[in-house]
Amino acid sequence: MPVARSGYLRSAQPSASGLRARREGTADPMEWLAGLAKAVVQFAIGIGSMIGAAVPGAAPVHAPVTPPPAAVVAAVTSSPSSKAVPGQLLVRYYAGVQSAASDALEKSHGAAKKAEIGALRLHVVSVPPGSEDAIGRELASDARVELVERDFSVSATGTTPNDYWWPNEWSEIKTRTNLAWDMTQGSSGVVIASLDTGVDLMQPDLQANLVAGYNVLNGSSDATDDNGHGTWAAGVAGATSNNSIGIASYCWHCSLMPVKVLGADGTGTTANVASGIIWATDHGARVISMSLSGTTGTSTLLSAVQYAHSKGVVLVAAAGNSGTATQTYPAAYPEVLGVAGTDPNDALYAWSSYGSWVKVAAPGCSYTTGRSGWFGSFCGTSAAAPAVAGIAGLALSYVGTATNTAVEAALETTALKIGAPVAYGRVDAYAALLALGASAPAPTATPAPTVSPTPAPTPTVAPSPTPAPTPTPAPATTEVSTTLSGAVTNKNPSRSFTLMSGAGTASGTLTFSKTAPLTVTVYSASGSVLLTQTGGSPLSLSFVLPAGTAQIVVSGTAQSSFSLTISYPAP
Repeated sequence: MPVARSGYLRSAQPSASGLRARREGTADPMEWLAGLAKAVVQFAIGIGSMIGAAVPGAAPVHAPVTPPPAAVVAAVTSSPSSKAVPGQLLVRYYAGVQSAASDALEKSHGAAKKAEIGALRLHVVSVPPGSEDAIGRELASDARVELVERDFSVSATGTTPNDYWWPNEWSEIKTRTNLAWDMTQGSSGVVIASLDTGVDLMQPDLQANLVAGYNVLNGSSDATDDNGHGTWAAGVAGATSNNSIGIASYCWHCSLMPVKVLGADGTGTTANVASGIIWATDHGARVISMSLSGTTGTSTLLSAVQYAHSKGVVLVAAAGNSGTATQTYPAAYPEVLGVAGTDPNDALYAWSSYGSWVKVAAPGCSYTTGRSGWFGSFCGTSAAAPAVAGIAGLALSYVGTATNTAVEAALETTALKIGAPVAYGRVDAYAALLALGASAPAPTATPAPTVSPTPAPTPTVAPSPTPAPTPTPAPATTEVSTTLSGAVTNKNPSRSFTLMSGAGTASGTLTFSKTAPLTVTVYSASGSVLLTQTGGSPLSLSFVLPAGTAQIVVSGTAQSSFSLTISYPAP
């Protein structure tokens, strides 16, 4: 991108000697005229230099001769959008100026050399913030200095998806995933398995990325989500993105493998999870995301984790939402990236589990997909874990030969330090991909293929489990239901959800853990208030929805977790 400059350009000025000729004695008219002509030429050169410097982006013009004994400082116009680096100047010296002399000059004016670009004879110097103008002029007045100018910040612009809810999403920007998208947006060859309550196979923002899954609970291929939690988690990691609808996920083009290990009530066993890990590993998953946790590990679960890790799988798990340092499993296993949840200010959410056993943190709230066409905010370490899984998917897409340990190391060592709550810090997708790319081994040259008149056989694809019959679409007036879960805290006293519905009456029940009342407010797409209701748990709700999107806000003054089960007309 063009970089506007602002600073101080040293330019030639007319020598006084031409105007001073023979002033001490009798003037020779011809000599005096020659001196005057020389002065005019030098003055014109100086004016040309300053005019050229005043044009944004124009190269500074300098006299192609030995620098004169004095200097005129000319300011260079900067773009209003440019941001000068505070306390930093760029100083270029004329050829032949020794390093010791330039260092001494800078020191005498309160500047210190930070870096040097030898080919340009340029020093990057630090000065006290606020003194850039004064010191810049002082340095520019020295005959050995060719140019002094301010330094300006530049940044990668990042990829901006066109998904409908993208303007509401902050987690991908916080983790610099939008910059990582300039490098890769994922590959369908990288499979992220989501071990959870299943996935809504009809969710339009997931369908294109779904591959065959498995239901551990009944041994079938039907991994349909009968709870909602799994669809939320899967969308964070790998919803189809940049498709003008829904949300933008972390890994746009990664494949999603739903593995149902939890029942309709959101619970399961370590044996279920272990079976799911083995199945996903044996069916091509390169990343396994687990938005689940338990306070007791088993040898069976650990063995499954170690099996997957030995096969090159990156395993990611939620640390839990207890708000304590109590270890949970599988997150606490050494082979697993345990993930805590952070807010937009990189502070740990009050509900997030933490401790040195938790390797990294990630944003604990993300906009995501839900059942029955729902899109909205999803909070908890269950949202943080698939964020890391999605970044791992990007990493494996970017460097296809990377090992799971290399991806883990890149995520850990480049994480932004946020203090004691976790071992490494909050993940940085862009930095992780840069680090992984720099450490990747050079690819081995592939020999040219031997040409044969017989076409190569088509690879045999292992048979996938027979998918469940696709349900016949219900009439538009059919009622659907979903459960929205979250928590309100002193720092975050409200939670917002968005759903798409048809026109008609909606009803629901809000249950929560504290005695202090909570308030439910429902807004139409135009911002009209459709319902405001406050009360204790359980709080029954009934309101009329227009067709389209609606926003549901749950708020309160005391910390409380909640669950809102709502039935409404299908969109």
